[in-house]
Amino acid sequence: MPLSEGTVVGGYTIESVLGAGGMGTVYRAKHPSLPRSDAVKVLSAEMSQDQMFRARFLREADMAATLDHPNIVTVYNRGETDGQLWIAMQYVAGSDADRETTRGRMTPARAVHIIGEVAKALDYAHRRLILHRDIKPANFLIGSNDDGEERVFLADFGIARAVDEAVGLTQTGTVMASVAYAAPEALEGTHIDHRTDIYALGCALYRLLTGATPFSRSGGLSAVATAHLISPPPRVTDRIPALPGAFNDVIAKAMAKDPNQRYQSARELAQAASAALAGGPSPGGGTQQWVPAPPPAFAGPPPRSDSDPITYPSGWHPTNDAGAGLNPPPPQHHFGPPPVLPGPPPPAAPQRGRRKFLIAGAIAGTVLLVAAIAGFYFTRGPGSVPYEAQTFAHEYGQTELSAAPEAVAAIGAGDADAVLSLGVEPVVTFAPNAQLPSWERDKFSQSAKVLGFVDTAAVAAAKPDVIIATSGVDQATYQKLTAIAPTITQPESADSQQWTWQEQLKWVGRILGLQDRADELLTAVRDQRADLRNQNPQLVGKTVEALNLSDDGVAQVLKPSNTADYLDGLGLRYNDDLLRGPGDTVTARSITDTNRLYSIRSDVLVVIRSDSAAGGGGFGGLPNELNAYTGDLIIVDDTNVVAALAQPGGYLATQFLDSTLVPAMAQRVK
Repeated sequence: MPLSEGTVVGGYTIESVLGAGGMGTVYRAKHPSLPRSDAVKVLSAEMSQDQMFRARFLREADMAATLDHPNIVTVYNRGETDGQLWIAMQYVAGSDADRETTRGRMTPARAVHIIGEVAKALDYAHRRLILHRDIKPANFLIGSNDDGEERVFLADFGIARAVDEAVGLTQTGTVMASVAYAAPEALEGTHIDHRTDIYALGCALYRLLTGATPFSRSGGLSAVATAHLISPPPRVTDRIPALPGAFNDVIAKAMAKDPNQRYQSARELAQAASAALAGGPSPGGGTQQWVPAPPPAFAGPPPRSDSDPITYPSGWHPTNDAGAGLNPPPPQHHFGPPPVLPGPPPPAAPQRGRRKFLIAGAIAGTVLLVAAIAGFYFTRGPGSVPYEAQTFAHEYGQTELSAAPEAVAAIGAGDADAVLSLGVEPVVTFAPNAQLPSWERDKFSQSAKVLGFVDTAAVAAAKPDVIIATSGVDQATYQKLTAIAPTITQPESADSQQWTWQEQLKWVGRILGLQDRADELLTAVRDQRADLRNQNPQLVGKTVEALNLSDDGVAQVLKPSNTADYLDGLGLRYNDDLLRGPGDTVTARSITDTNRLYSIRSDVLVVIRSDSAAGGGGFGGLPNELNAYTGDLIIVDDTNVVAALAQPGGYLATQFLDSTLVPAMAQRVK
């Protein structure tokens, strides 16, 4: 459970939660004696108690503390409080590159600028024989200096490696924090060096340019990992045709399967990306004719001098010990030419047959590796505490669970979102027309049985050990389900008008023994709401209401509802005249006289379309009366966005809306 405001950790006073994950929680905390705030990462109690992890983590924290570079988050201190390890780091007020990409604020010029700044940090660390091993946009923090200029910081040095070694999946391999950015040699468990970070930096560039991770269309963690091993690097122009074709060459070289074919320094990659942006010669030859986006508003800090030459130990080679890293380059100065860091010597003769065998073996091993990763984070995370027997009082009686569910059927509206949010894949679930929305479908690493209605025979065939059905189940169906497995419906005390996805997530978290994880997600969402309000001040205070438009007619969306609650959370003020009354059993009220549409006076009107004329955000097919509306009109007709706004919503649905609906509204509302 996150620490409350005012809690003291190592002399630091907790002020707010900055982020949370399976390893622990990062807080903004007041410095014990100086007039500033630092970022304090407090590791989970489970990881802090693992002796191997403790030793590796402390050693890596010490190593990270030796890094002194303007593009690297500074480590100030470390310690232990009440049995939990913590690190105090430089607090960067702002955002991160992944979040900025999700919100649609990443131009090609800004992407190249960020990669260039991160490259400076990486080359600096590589010259000091330190690998990062968790390069991804979420670790590229974006802040500003006193002059308002944008600054980019690389965070979380060494933490991923401590986790890798504690898990012990391989003797020389690695478990990446994100398979989406994993180099083939990392997945194979073979030799890794600085070029493993460069591969991940190429993946990060692809993400910033396209908004997607490489091989994201492959489906599931195993498939993504396999694609890293055998599929050709993706082309940015396949997703964003307007980008210069030279970026395809940059990504292809950065993500080459053979480390010897990649860029040999991060700076080389950054320089190639800059040339591609400018329409200059690509690494493969030729010239791209393209008008680049305007340069980023912030130039970033100038490079800092480091005139002392670096001395490398004689005969140093990569290992899985404290010195794990890269083959050293010759000593050089910070302002010298880009470092060229040679990899291991090539084999004396091609061994194509053996390589083919290694790839085949690695693919099989990757499935086990991904399964082990998932098991590690699930069993070592918040749910790892012993499951306590619980009795759940719900609308159809009482159900007792004595062990943590392992095969979950999630068949009520929003139940799949809640279960998947907590890191559990249901064995069978429900979705209208048996079609999962994209944000749920992407969370499955393997196929799942999706029902368009509650088919008790199909549920029984999935062999669940618990059935969660918080809506859409009558007494007769409930009796059939209890004959299959213990079945839990909506809490006995639940108010149908107040049954929000937040309450649903807490209820499901309790069922699964993951209530602490549910609380962490809810805290993160509250922080994200505040962040979105700060970044979109043009929305705050404006009045808003929503209409549902279908082939059956027009209906006003009432409050409370997932749609109204979500819009309120952005700082908009939902029309108080649309409060649900005792007679409103659903969240929308039909408009039989469309002349009432003339009376809409809200600053913003969101029209949620599922009618047959909908598509592409167009205005065709709208009631003629809306032609008189003078406010900001937002058309929502993407099926996934429509589904995310429907009842009851969910954590995953909210994340999806933050990345899709908010940027669209920010462009329309001035």
